[in-house]
Amino acid sequence: VVLLFYNGDNGGGSNGSFANLIPAMINLHANENWKAYNATLKPADAFPPDAKCGVNGNPACMVGYGKYQIPQVAFSLLQTALTQFTAALQALWTNILVLDNCHVITMHFAFVFVNLHTTHWAIAVGMLMFTQVCYQMTLSFFFAAFPRLACHMPSVYDKIDRGCTVREVDEEIAIQRGRISMVSTYWSNIGWAVPLLIFTGVIFALNPDPDAAQVDFTYNANALVYGVYWLVFAIPYFILDKRRPGPPIPEGVNIYTQGITEAREAIKLSKFLPQAWRYIIGYFLFTDGLNASGVILQNYIQPNYLNYNVLKTNLLSLAQAVASMLGCLVFWQVQLWFKIETKTMLQVSNVLMMLTYAWGIVGLFSTSIGYRSLGIPFFGLFGIMTKCSAFIGPLVNFIITTVSPSQEADYIGFVPCTILSLIGFIIMQCTDPVRGRRDVIAYEQREYEEEYAARRATL
Repeated sequence: VVLLFYNGDNGGGSNGSFANLIPAMINLHANENWKAYNATLKPADAFPPDAKCGVNGNPACMVGYGKYQIPQVAFSLLQTALTQFTAALQALWTNILVLDNCHVITMHFAFVFVNLHTTHWAIAVGMLMFTQVCYQMTLSFFFAAFPRLACHMPSVYDKIDRGCTVREVDEEIAIQRGRISMVSTYWSNIGWAVPLLIFTGVIFALNPDPDAAQVDFTYNANALVYGVYWLVFAIPYFILDKRRPGPPIPEGVNIYTQGITEAREAIKLSKFLPQAWRYIIGYFLFTDGLNASGVILQNYIQPNYLNYNVLKTNLLSLAQAVASMLGCLVFWQVQLWFKIETKTMLQVSNVLMMLTYAWGIVGLFSTSIGYRSLGIPFFGLFGIMTKCSAFIGPLVNFIITTVSPSQEADYIGFVPCTILSLIGFIIMQCTDPVRGRRDVIAYEQREYEEEYAARRATL
């Protein structure tokens, strides 16, 4: 039931069709600004009436009104930074899975009525940000549950019963965490791909050569199919899943302040668990650069080559989902065959992901490679990325693309992305999982002794 729910909770709407619809709406607004700007130029300096911003050496697409305008790619990065920052605050405040799911599914049906040409782009941006925040809250629930689930797998209990060493048990737990992550990601991408196959196949079957109105309607069809798909798989989960109440809320806090209290206590543990905190910081920086580059690629560079064609975008999204599923299977089998440690496997995948967006730096110096053409294999590689992102990378790139006068500002953004991820990669490489485990055992032993001494003192 959990995997079926995760199949519906796939992000195909919030991170796929909606994330493609909004840039298309913003681009239409930016081209209106472009036409207004072009009308102010002298006839000798004016561009052709059918010229568009941001292509063929034309000035960058600008978003906003009057003198308050910023480049379109900078706006997308700012939007992402604000979304991720809000999601981080929301995670500290409260996370109720049922409510978050109701919010996201409701927004899917709301997007059915969003029109590419008549709906105000700013309203659609607000809807997208709200949807993505709630979607990430649904993911955080499972991201927190999966590592604990790995400790209770039958193979782990089997090793404990056979008297295996602590290291052998820890290695089995790590393998099970990888397996659970692989299976859940694979199911999620099945949920991403199936609706794409359904409505893309239906649209082409009804009319292999659709007109502009039919193509625009595909955005609404995306929202409807993904919403119904998620709802169908969410209902059995909430009906059949067993009630598992957590521990009681401590005195002095409530459901709205407990997250902040726990975060404060976790920060205090940094001096006792330095390896764990070093890894957290490194992973944070790595995913920051990773997802900021994804915003640049998905929201700006890729649509320019596709001319915001929703059908072509759907086909690329399908390629992305397939690439992710293949990546899950290949990496998992390689790890099992060669008995590769979890950390080593993680860093290998991290290097490959860094190469996919470091490739964008090449585009600063070339007009033919480095995401300068529609290379589907490269776009598809981004399918193995994590669905959640942080906000520092998008915010840094927002500043760069805003102040940079260069028409290559969007490609410049790949530079800080690579630097951020490289720093995070080095920090993670310097962590020692074995020492980290010893730190945890030592801390738990100290906590037990202190608690035992406190009970003895009260007798």
